[in-house]
Amino acid sequence: MKRFELITASLIVLISLILMAVIYFDFVNVGFIVGSYRFHHWSVIIGSFYVALITPFFSVLKRFKPASLRTLFRVHVFGNLLAFLFVSVHFAGQLSRPLEFYPDLGSGVGLYGVMSLLVFSGFFLRYSLVAGGSRRFLRLIHVLAVVSFYLVIVLHALHGFGFI
Repeated sequence: MKRFELITASLIVLISLILMAVIYFDFVNVGFIVGSYRFHHWSVIIGSFYVALITPFFSVLKRFKPASLRTLFRVHVFGNLLAFLFVSVHFAGQLSRPLEFYPDLGSGVGLYGVMSLLVFSGFFLRYSLVAGGSRRFLRLIHVLAVVSFYLVIVLHALHGFGFI
């Protein structure tokens, strides 16, 4: 079962990367308006809110419901990978904008870097691709990346919505 999960998780990451390339090279346009925002903005709002709300919920539940840890990990891993896919759609949409409309990427680049670090450190931790001291170090990196995510997402959202 864990091998199937590894293959599925790898496919989601691969699809994210392929989708980013397809969007970046303008084979797919994600800049169309849906309601009051562009599609890729809705994508990042959904993905970021999912990570921001579910991560602390997961942290609390795994301590109080250890019997359901396997299910919790699956929801955590695959939910966050899908959220990463949504965030990747936004990031590629921003990068593909014409020069005259190119955004200030500042905190967005940092945020995407932190999310990528979360995905890859979590990936290596979940599928036991490292052991011993490296595993403890990677867990520390994963936890610090979560803290960084929360700090940067607040600043990025405030900037993006025009509050700062």
